[in-house]
Amino acid sequence: MEQFIPFVQMLLVIFLGIAAINHWIRNGQSVRKGLGFTFHFSSLGDFGAGLLITAIAMLGIFLVELQLSGIRVVGSPFRIASLDDKLGLIVFYGIVEEFFFRSLILSGLVVVLGQRKWLAIFISAALFGLNHLGNPGASYISAFGNALGGIIYGMAFLGGKNFWLPLGLHLSWNFTQGPILGFYVSGVYLGGLLTLKTTGSDLFTGGAYGPEAGLVGMAFRFVIMAMVYYYLQWRCQGRGDLKSLEFPIKVYENPHKG
Repeated sequence: MEQFIPFVQMLLVIFLGIAAINHWIRNGQSVRKGLGFTFHFSSLGDFGAGLLITAIAMLGIFLVELQLSGIRVVGSPFRIASLDDKLGLIVFYGIVEEFFFRSLILSGLVVVLGQRKWLAIFISAALFGLNHLGNPGASYISAFGNALGGIIYGMAFLGGKNFWLPLGLHLSWNFTQGPILGFYVSGVYLGGLLTLKTTGSDLFTGGAYGPEAGLVGMAFRFVIMAMVYYYLQWRCQGRGDLKSLEFPIKVYENPHKG
């Protein structure tokens, strides 16, 4: 099944991406903006907000697991130079995943599902979780944890109508988790400024898969969802609606023409 999933998802990327692009063209809308690529000074703020939100959440996961004896710090190598090696890898995969799963798959699902945004988010998030089943140590529990991440990024993409907020959330989750704090990142060990030893149950911490597969990490996913919601409300001066995922931010508007 793990080998079959990437093939199916690539077909979905192509089919749903074409559906989304065709929809924007037919409605006289900007394809670039539809894909989330609005280039504006305020986009730097959205990207930075994404970085900050998940960095705070990952630090919270670390402190909770540390205080409850789920993990133990056994070393602090602090090799700052080693961060450069991992950053490029994390940025590359983060951009590719966000483009495929949010810009193309999620956008296309919104079109074919008749603008049912939350349904589109849940389906794309499930696909995002299944996409990680081929990772070392993956299970259906870890796939669920990854799917929660997909909900976060989908909510940020459709609610914020831009690529930068979900990209910041995604990159900072992985970078803070792995190269900085020393957790496994979806089954892959990338080193870290800290060296950790898991002393609690895998169900609690996620074990050698990382916090995505643990109850603490999953709980903090919901904290992130709340933080993203309040950030989007702040960006649109409190005029947003969670049910419809409409948060009117002028710079990201992509109106129909004609």
